[in-house]
Amino acid sequence: MRLTGIDRRSFLALAAAFGLLPGHARAGAAPHAVWLAANVAPGRQYALGAFDAKGDKVFEVDLPGRGHGIALSPDGRHAVAVARRPGTFAAIVDLFSGQAIHWLETPAGRHFHGHGLFSADGRLLFTSENDYQESIGIIGVWDALDSYRRVGEMSSHGIEPHDIKMMPDGRTLVVANGGIVTHPDHGRTRLNLESMDSSLVYLDSRDGRLLEKHTLPAHLRLLSMRHFAVAPDGSIAMGMQHQTQTETPPIVALHQRGGPLRLLDLPPEIKGMVHNYCGSVAMSADGSVFAASCPQGSLVTLWRTADGAYLGAVPVKDGCGVAAGEQGRQVMMTSGRNGVWAWSPDGAVPLPGDYVGSRAWDNHAVRLS
Repeated sequence: MRLTGIDRRSFLALAAAFGLLPGHARAGAAPHAVWLAANVAPGRQYALGAFDAKGDKVFEVDLPGRGHGIALSPDGRHAVAVARRPGTFAAIVDLFSGQAIHWLETPAGRHFHGHGLFSADGRLLFTSENDYQESIGIIGVWDALDSYRRVGEMSSHGIEPHDIKMMPDGRTLVVANGGIVTHPDHGRTRLNLESMDSSLVYLDSRDGRLLEKHTLPAHLRLLSMRHFAVAPDGSIAMGMQHQTQTETPPIVALHQRGGPLRLLDLPPEIKGMVHNYCGSVAMSADGSVFAASCPQGSLVTLWRTADGAYLGAVPVKDGCGVAAGEQGRQVMMTSGRNGVWAWSPDGAVPLPGDYVGSRAWDNHAVRLS
């Protein structure tokens, strides 16, 4: 497998992103931001790409299949690109060499659901997985200090765990169980629409103990909770996907531990455009705004985190990946039709770099910080 290494210019850009350059530190300047996202290059080569605020390439690592979510180690040294379901690979990428240093494979009878995250101390990697023989959700546990050796697993307390995040306390793991049964023999076919069971759960990352579990009312049973972002105060902004087009329920929600899910309404003129599908959710750099992308409607919606007020939408063709921008209320938005946009309250501006314009970007993006 071809690995695209990192050159001197790219290394300097990435080192600056972490404030590691001596001159940079002496000047007291803010670190330069770098973003990571899976992509497809011309010729259908799948990859994980890193780009800067100008849209220029920092590095790129080829992947054997389509990537999805990306986990960042707390020390800023590793990124884990997880395969899109029902993929079975994950690439451990050294951020300072721009190369894959380990490859993970799921155990027999399991596949990844596209997401992972590190424990607060960086010792463990957690991955969302499907035990497709038993149709139950699993959180895989890998030892990041021992070549990412698999050391255990725990229940996701639901079906089809998708996005997973750590709460600000550094102990509580949050899991969005999509509730849909799938099997690799049937690709991405939904096998249990008559008995879907989506949930948002909080569990103790140390032992897997269930702390809270939240489900939707019966009349919203076909809403699948899939992606979310966590604000600094622990509030969660979540995006959902409804499994039919016969109605237009809310697909964005807020949640605070101990309380009920709060569903947020899209304006009537937007509801009919998004096809009941939210693809990704991310907070702005300061946490005051969150973006919920609707790629099937080529829109990225924006909301105020504090009260769930709808702030508007940005047209981005097949726009799905969203990530914190460089600072403040800024948000980065990637397109599945090529290109990346930087949004602020003043508007959305495309990044000028040829690199971002030559790649079709996948569902998610993250900012290195």
